[in-house]
Amino acid sequence: MNLASLMNPPRKHEEDAAPRRLKLIRIQTTVLLQGALSAAQESVKSFRHMRDVLTGAYAQART
Repeated sequence: MNLASLMNPPRKHEEDAAPRRLKLIRIQTTVLLQGALSAAQESVKSFRHMRDVLTGAYAQART
């Protein structure tokens, strides 16, 4: 059981909370997706850099 559920009484209008929960879920999903995309982009950049270092073609020469 959650401590907050003991301290705060249950809401009378749960249907009012549903849009707020949906908005929160959308925000959380957006943040997680942005983090995953950012991590993927950084992985691609680091892979390309290491490939260029190992093959002798440096990233500064790439346009």
